[in-house]
Amino acid sequence: MCFGTIQKTIYDSAAAKLPSSQDYRIARDEVAVELPVRVNWGGGWTDTPPHCNERGGAVLNAALKLNGIYPIQIRVKRLEQLHVEFASTDIGASGSVGTVEEIQDCHNPYDSFALHKAALIACGIIPLQGGNLEEICRRLGGGISLSTRVVGIPQGSGLGTSSILSGACVKGLFKFLGRETSEEEIYDIVLNMEQIMSTGGGWQDQVGGLSPGIKFITSMPGIDQKIKVEKVQLSEKMKKELQERFVLVYTGQRRLARNLLRDVVGGYLGGRPESIDALEKMQNLAVLMKFALERENLDAFMDLLNQHWELSKQLDAGSTNTCIEQIFMACEDMIDARFIAGAGGGGFLQMILKKGITKEMLKDRLHEIFQESGVDVWDSTFV
Repeated sequence: MCFGTIQKTIYDSAAAKLPSSQDYRIARDEVAVELPVRVNWGGGWTDTPPHCNERGGAVLNAALKLNGIYPIQIRVKRLEQLHVEFASTDIGASGSVGTVEEIQDCHNPYDSFALHKAALIACGIIPLQGGNLEEICRRLGGGISLSTRVVGIPQGSGLGTSSILSGACVKGLFKFLGRETSEEEIYDIVLNMEQIMSTGGGWQDQVGGLSPGIKFITSMPGIDQKIKVEKVQLSEKMKKELQERFVLVYTGQRRLARNLLRDVVGGYLGGRPESIDALEKMQNLAVLMKFALERENLDAFMDLLNQHWELSKQLDAGSTNTCIEQIFMACEDMIDARFIAGAGGGGFLQMILKKGITKEMLKDRLHEIFQESGVDVWDSTFV
């Protein structure tokens, strides 16, 4: 009943704010958007309903390129035919729809195009109810093809890919329609989109990917989350050292996150003291991490990251497992800080190397111990 009430309240608020497409016209024949992924450092989970609605949220995260590219990619094209085509090329899915009802049916998480459909609704191109697709396309000046792609990243990575993909779709569709939009407006529409899809997630992922650099992101309590983004200003010396010592390691395991959100939020809803205590301290750590980075105190930042890792385990025992603990133990003497990406339980791990240790040295150690299991250092660059 709690989950149902939260979802309905936030969904109703989102639905009431959806824009109308009456004056929309296709302005460009084709638009492409590419975005980075994000790594979370402080305050994760505090951006998730209902915590953010009741107590506000505070998160510190950073945008990353992987293997030298922006891995979140979308393309919007104008079609001569008055219908809508969808593609999710990384999973080899494509199809076309000829009715608004097919697009309005976007609540099934197993639908390959749930995200694509929700983007058209959240941007106001397709109404939440009623309407005729052929008439809408005729007024726009053509049909729409929306294609998405996540390059080279396994599902369940913990790098915020699905929410950042939502952000890329919203950004691309507005460019396609020739609409000038602020970052704040895009954050808001992606939040609405997430509620339309009934995913129940928070706001840190899309902000992490849509806005470059290291960000301190906050919101005040309230149903309508007004997100404030503050760029963390690092000296060139600090940027260089962080880039040299920061490492992203894949565990070789996909995270099974189906009940994860429900478990963590359920602990908060049920008044579990450990959950409430962890979330309160996580917000404080996010503030202290920002301060440490701005003061060029990497040692303090690493200590805070280690504290956050302990709080993550307090919040959810499933954030770690035997594989994760073995990886951390295998390189204990090479690292000063450890953390998970996203909710943990698989996907990527984050480490900060000791001075004098190179990424190649860590890579060799992991290959020696874990061999062909998929455990490996990935090439990552802050953007």
